[in-house]
Amino acid sequence: MFEFNFLKDWKQVYNNGLDLYSKKKYPEALEMFMEAKKLQPQNAKIVYNIALCYQHMGQEGAAMENFKNVRKIDPNDLDAIFNMGCLYFGKQKYEKAIKEFETMLKINEKSFDANYALSICYANLAKWEDSMKYCDAAIKVETSSHLANNQMGLIYYSNEDWTNAIKFFKKAIDLAPNKFPKYYSNLALAYDKSGRRDEAVRIYHKMRKKFPDYHGLNFMKQTFEI
Repeated sequence: MFEFNFLKDWKQVYNNGLDLYSKKKYPEALEMFMEAKKLQPQNAKIVYNIALCYQHMGQEGAAMENFKNVRKIDPNDLDAIFNMGCLYFGKQKYEKAIKEFETMLKINEKSFDANYALSICYANLAKWEDSMKYCDAAIKVETSSHLANNQMGLIYYSNEDWTNAIKFFKKAIDLAPNKFPKYYSNLALAYDKSGRRDEAVRIYHKMRKKFPDYHGLNFMKQTFEI
């Protein structure tokens, strides 16, 4: 009976923390998770949520420390590894971020998140061959990913391969036609760079109609309106 009550108590506190977290009340959620941790100090989920609270509160050092603690409990916790990589990426520590994302691939070579993140990291280092390799791997894992298809378009755009840039930007738009005006902007610019001005203007007007509040319209207006 004592063990049952003990189990019930920590779960109740933990669930209270999850409820507060879902409401974005991160300091209050953190308090609940810290209480739950006192009862279950080796529970990786509790420590992971503590790290997330710190991350949302802007306390990245504390977040990183707790993600590391998660990995001490469970070295193969992909979520903790991914978040560590993202924290390093946010500080432009790309080599450290790459190391974390590569660790994810050692655990799961078909991780979309790891492959996509590695493509972004290598793009920031202007290592286009590596960026393309991991982006291609990400697309093979999730062929319907508009994010990865747009990223591949950006890689080709950065290498002035306008034909392939257009191909992948169009695919990204097909996969998410009503969500991301930036994809239309990317496609219009790629058409313009390729010398297909009429197509570029057509895409611009389509974007303006679909996304009248898009913050990038002023720049695009200067480029495509005569």
